[in-house]
Amino acid sequence: MPTTSRPMSRTVARAASRCVLALMATIPAAALAQTTTPAVSTLVAFSGSQAYSSPVRGPDGALYGVTSTINIVTGGLIYRLAADGSKIETLYQLKLEDGYSPFGGLLLATDGKFYGTTTLGAANQANTTGTVYTIATDGSGFEVLHRFQTYASLNSIGGPINTDGASPEAELIEGNDGHLYGVARAGGPNGNGTVFKLGKDGSGFTVLHAFGATTSAANVSPATNVDGIGPVGPLVEGADGYFYGTAARGGTAGYGTIFRVRFDGTGFEVVRTFPTLTQASSTAPLANADGAVPLAGLTDGQDGRLYGVASAGGSNGVGTVFAYDPVGGVFTVLHNFDGSKGAQPSGELRLAQDGKLYGNTSSGGTAANGSATLLGTIYSIARDGTGFTSIYSFKGEDGVSPTGRLLQMDATTFVGVTQAGGRCSQGTVYQLSLTGATARGVTNCGRNDDGGGGAIAPALLLALLMGGLLRRGLVR
Repeated sequence: MPTTSRPMSRTVARAASRCVLALMATIPAAALAQTTTPAVSTLVAFSGSQAYSSPVRGPDGALYGVTSTINIVTGGLIYRLAADGSKIETLYQLKLEDGYSPFGGLLLATDGKFYGTTTLGAANQANTTGTVYTIATDGSGFEVLHRFQTYASLNSIGGPINTDGASPEAELIEGNDGHLYGVARAGGPNGNGTVFKLGKDGSGFTVLHAFGATTSAANVSPATNVDGIGPVGPLVEGADGYFYGTAARGGTAGYGTIFRVRFDGTGFEVVRTFPTLTQASSTAPLANADGAVPLAGLTDGQDGRLYGVASAGGSNGVGTVFAYDPVGGVFTVLHNFDGSKGAQPSGELRLAQDGKLYGNTSSGGTAANGSATLLGTIYSIARDGTGFTSIYSFKGEDGVSPTGRLLQMDATTFVGVTQAGGRCSQGTVYQLSLTGATARGVTNCGRNDDGGGGAIAPALLLALLMGGLLRRGLVR
């Protein structure tokens, strides 16, 4: 049953996230067996780069997204993928002077252009902190709209200190006023992140809120402050004239917050502080009532409530699905993950055409032979918390550690990404069909032959996952 209470009020190091490679040659054949419905098909198996956010659908019906390169030779790629997976092409290759490591996906704005961010700026610039850029849908007109200020010092927990923010990892959103709004995971005068606003022409950059100074000692974990540390999920615009967002860490308990702020930066308020994690015994999981470490942003349920996920905590210690009512201030836990049907949800929820919420977990799942896996799942749940269904458990060759918000293509078809695994060991764009339909995508790993990619042993993957790998970052 859902539990209700009143309110109290990313980072995995990039290297760590990129370490979660494929599985799979050593997984038993039974664990790789696929069911006929629903079905997951690979639209593209990435080779040489990895995606950390789902693609968007362009005006031509194709899928557009970003990847970060494995070795820093280029700044990353903006790609165009046919919706059926028949062809992928580079729309634009980021130059190192443009900025590099795009983690957040693209925004297709009302002016018909794409907007995005990179977590780092020009490679020839010391202490670089990221960019905001724009590009036309045909790949022309790439322009850096804003370069976040370089930093000269770090705060007590290692966050770079500057004026405007650092390392933006979340997708931008467009407000109803036509401006771009986003969050930076770090930076700002306290080094703990910012909420910012920017015109689509690059003008008028404004810091709407700088997250507060760390109040805990440098050697204390989790780090605490008043309002949150490390926003890594995108903002959502509420019906009440506020933007709502999550901070993955910080707050008075150290395990994250839900916050809101007006378009002009006034009215900042922490509306929920995720509570402390505790252990009932030395062998019990770190648990609490609400969940902890919200690595994903919130979703407007079109019913007056906002919906989200916490990547840790809950009664089983592996995350929750929750709802928040901005009017009544009521926070409700809709589901506690248990591992076998998913663990550590790290992607934003999708309100689908059938009125249900769809999401993914970066770990957990069940193999065809009934054994537990750590490869991730896709799930659905009704907005009232009933009908939770674990739709699909990943097998390794179809991807490992799904993340990002699912993109709905039609009534029964969704598209998403995995951060690792797949035929080329570096993640996938996949299609989920609820009716069992399949697609044949680009899986040649950049070669002319049809050979597969390498993999690492399950024991190493287990060690990485148990070490706390979460979406876009290891919570410090």
